[in-house]
Amino acid sequence: MRLNLEKTPAFKAFEESAIEKPVPIKNLFANHKKTLCIAFMLCSLNAVAFYLILSYMPTYLSTQMHINETQSLLAASISLVAYIGMIFTMGKLSDKYGRKTMLIIASVLFIALTVPLFHMLSLGGFLTIVLIQLVFSLLLSVNDGTLPAFLSEIFPVEVRYSGFAFTFNSANALLGGTTPLMATWLMSKTGSQIAPAWLLVIASVIALAATVMYKKSDSVSILEKG
Repeated sequence: MRLNLEKTPAFKAFEESAIEKPVPIKNLFANHKKTLCIAFMLCSLNAVAFYLILSYMPTYLSTQMHINETQSLLAASISLVAYIGMIFTMGKLSDKYGRKTMLIIASVLFIALTVPLFHMLSLGGFLTIVLIQLVFSLLLSVNDGTLPAFLSEIFPVEVRYSGFAFTFNSANALLGGTTPLMATWLMSKTGSQIAPAWLLVIASVIALAATVMYKKSDSVSILEKG
């Protein structure tokens, strides 16, 4: 698919320009440190939330909430299907209302609702758990339906692919992949079943700070400078 996709006007203009084109990864770390940091911070919410809500949750429900494994997996499957459906709608809404607005909404809602929702997991039956996971999927889709476009837009064309790939993958490897381990460790150290919720709250605060920090003037292309 990628080989047959037409390049965007921005990429065509960059390729056709007479400007000297530095090695993307070298240019990225030399000239776009602030944008790189902001993008990594933004990706931290996606990484922690995705792995906690859609990957670790069945294990958490069965081991900590003592929910039947079949029901845990079924609830996770329902929330995942809903997440896939909602993410397209959120992408359209980000076109209409703006990337920063959607990312700020997602972060604020995660900060406000994560701990109460984790408390509620222990109070209800299967239907309550499904509803809670659907709410989590909705919040995650607000962030994830917006994040890819936002990451593409904040990096100038000459480092766009490298910036997107490095920040997204490093955040998911370092933070997302270790989220189940950190959640288990926190529960063992604190004795609290809702300890994993604070991981998500911290990631949301970091993402919110990054979104507020970002200004369009931080992403200046070689073409714009020239």
